[in-house]
Amino acid sequence: MGLEVRQVGPGFAAEIGGIRLSGALSDAEIEELRQVWMENKVAILHDQHLSDQDLLAFTTRMGPLFVHVCSMFHSPEYPEIMFVSNLKEEGRPLGSLGDGDLGWHTDQCYTPRPCWATLLYGIEIPEDGGNTYFADLAAAYDRMPADLRKAAEGKRVVYSVLAETVSKKSPITAEQRARTPDVTQPLIRTHPYLGRKAIYASPNHYVQMEGMPKEEGDALFRRLAEWIGRDEFVYSHRWRVGDVVFWDNTSVVHRRDAFPPAQRRFLKRTGFQLPEELAVPF
Repeated sequence: MGLEVRQVGPGFAAEIGGIRLSGALSDAEIEELRQVWMENKVAILHDQHLSDQDLLAFTTRMGPLFVHVCSMFHSPEYPEIMFVSNLKEEGRPLGSLGDGDLGWHTDQCYTPRPCWATLLYGIEIPEDGGNTYFADLAAAYDRMPADLRKAAEGKRVVYSVLAETVSKKSPITAEQRARTPDVTQPLIRTHPYLGRKAIYASPNHYVQMEGMPKEEGDALFRRLAEWIGRDEFVYSHRWRVGDVVFWDNTSVVHRRDAFPPAQRRFLKRTGFQLPEELAVPF
């Protein structure tokens, strides 16, 4: 296929050209793209033109579909597609997350089988703000101070869908909450295909460190959160209409800038999981 790959972040995040996701891609082409994406953690493809069927077909080729618990923001025609938007329809939000800023997080860490990869397709993009920032958790692990690494190894974290910073952005129903009880995840994870270690820290979903006094655990996690957000690990993506961006939730965290409420932002989101035999732990 001859992919055109240009790294745009500090040692990760790649713009990938020479491919149309709406086309009939062979298994070999999908595997080449998957490998480039895994190595770079974030894949950015510009000028894509995808129907909903195209979007779902590509996502399914990459892995088992992940369906988000917040069904109120699903596409009416295709519930596997979620809307991320500040737009309203008859006074009700059309999509999730509004126009405010979002802090660092990794998607669906609060589920027993988290979303391996999240994909966003840009339909309407505001002129100002709304950038997505990605931080490289593998590089952050590799460069961790020795004392911080020693403190983090072997630890587990309690994550919750109801963590304050998340529940304010996307409130959920009692039924949805019942389907997503709090879970514990390892703080350091090993990539199932590449064998690299990464910090698995999601500040927006954090509740406490398992088995540690609350104050001590909070201090450790706070130090980790500050570490992973250092500029040396971060790539900022400025969205364009037609962008498809997908990222490895085992290897990066992301956050978003606020943008003016009067400016329209509408993206379509899908996600895919690891094969079941590799899903926990990943």
